[in-house]
Amino acid sequence: MKNLSQYKEKVNARELLVQALYEYSFGHNNAKSIEDSFRKDFRKTKIDYILFRNIFGHITKSTSDQKKIISEIAEVEMFGIKTIEVMEMNILLIIQAEFELEGTPREILIDEGVRLSKKFCSSNSYKFINATLEKILKS
Repeated sequence: MKNLSQYKEKVNARELLVQALYEYSFGHNNAKSIEDSFRKDFRKTKIDYILFRNIFGHITKSTSDQKKIISEIAEVEMFGIKTIEVMEMNILLIIQAEFELEGTPREILIDEGVRLSKKFCSSNSYKFINATLEKILKS
């Protein structure tokens, strides 16, 4: 694993995005209230809030379209699963959005997707995330 200390603000933003999207997936709160809550609760943490706001806003405005694209690309049968779990989908959405909006290099995004899946998903999810991101981020 690479030393991510110089990119801590972006790393923290991605981790908060996973958590914010998880909360959003329940449908109890709207995107604006979730964003405001996270900005208030984590204001002492070093976070790239511009990245957080841009990606969170992008995803919450077009969630169903983006999920459809990911579901069509992902080869779930190959991994013996029937559907993509919520946390896995959130990570895929974040990485896809960052690729589109920020132009972050695909190698970095794939590494981050795998890292996030190891932190937030089941033990073998990183394999699915890695393979799916390879297909989504093809140039």
